[in-house]
Amino acid sequence: MDFLAVASPFAKTGEGFRAGFYIFISLFAIVSITHLVFCFLMKPFWRKLTKPFCLVLLGAAMAFLVPDYPMVYVSCWISAVGDLLLIRNREAKFFVTGAIVFAAAHTLNAIVQVGLLKGFSFPNYVWAIFAAVVVIAGVAGYFCSDKKQIAIGIVSPAYACFHFVNIAFAVMLLVDGFSAFKLLILFGYLAYVVSDLIVNYVTNKRDINRRDFYIMLTYLAGQVMIYFGLAYSLIG
Repeated sequence: MDFLAVASPFAKTGEGFRAGFYIFISLFAIVSITHLVFCFLMKPFWRKLTKPFCLVLLGAAMAFLVPDYPMVYVSCWISAVGDLLLIRNREAKFFVTGAIVFAAAHTLNAIVQVGLLKGFSFPNYVWAIFAAVVVIAGVAGYFCSDKKQIAIGIVSPAYACFHFVNIAFAVMLLVDGFSAFKLLILFGYLAYVVSDLIVNYVTNKRDINRRDFYIMLTYLAGQVMIYFGLAYSLIG
């Protein structure tokens, strides 16, 4: 069966959207593979140049796949902004700003996942609890961090909360009603966490050879699984 046959937006918007999806997902694949090659060859200029375009193109593909669900592709484009900022992640101001931008993308993903839940209902105060957990994590990071890196120490644990929340929602989606696409969301966030753990290790412990290749391989794999999982869960 054509894997796009389940995508009801194509039935409403015609062949132009089907062609648009194929074009942009192909460009995403080409640019991402090229980027990973530059990472493997340790070509910093070309690696930095190609990095932001990966998520821009993936977001464009999602816009053609699920045009009626802007949170999906807007989240992807917000992540592209985060990629651009984190090219200079060793500078605190770029690291902190990038983490905040990525947190906004993860929040949109969390909202989409909650909207997919059928057997669970969330009162509004749940979001207040979520915000409180993020704040508490940031406060804990302040007291545990090196005072020379206070901003990073506060933002890092607070940002990590967004991963845990989305993983929890992904598990709830699977409990709510299993599907391969929902499982894809969970695997995507687990891959994302692996990528961030590698970043944390090479930043705080010791560097490893071809670190950017391993970071971006797990990161891009995670992003693909998350956004395809969200899109097809919405339209499948």
